[in-house]
Amino acid sequence: MARPVATDFIHSMRFQVVTIDGSRPSLRPEGRPEAGFTTVSTPEATVEAVEYREGTFLYTRKYPGVATMGDITCNRGVARRDTTFWNWLRIVIEGSGEYRQDFDIRHFHRDTALSRADSDGGNPNLTQINIDDPARVYHVKEGFPIRHKVAGDLDATASEVSIMEIDFSFEHFEIEDRS
Repeated sequence: MARPVATDFIHSMRFQVVTIDGSRPSLRPEGRPEAGFTTVSTPEATVEAVEYREGTFLYTRKYPGVATMGDITCNRGVARRDTTFWNWLRIVIEGSGEYRQDFDIRHFHRDTALSRADSDGGNPNLTQINIDDPARVYHVKEGFPIRHKVAGDLDATASEVSIMEIDFSFEHFEIEDRS
């Protein structure tokens, strides 16, 4: 039985973060892929409600006020010889260069994410993500790092992978629904 398209939800485990501004210097070493993240919070917008009482009205009226954008948090495992995000944050702290970056968060749907056709007869290939066809793209504009935890807390009794965190602040975002 076919699933109804309107109620078929996009799962949160298939995503990709990609820098899109090619005019600024790359923040990663040449020849290395973009960073992979285990978790990424999606952009959030909040509008403040402003109360106003007019003349003889008994109750206040509410109007939309200032819109603010929430920060984006990304987590991933710590890798040896990778200080890309720390170097970026140092540029912000020291003011030693252009630090703002535009990037996309691509969100994939299960119907299109794992369905690249094989060349031998059109059978679905369930081993690769089709990165050419995201279901939704969040275009984040003018982002820069505001907090970076370079590694997880050090604990001699722990056996987990060390996780680094980075928080980005940004000016605004757009949503492109590609379904």
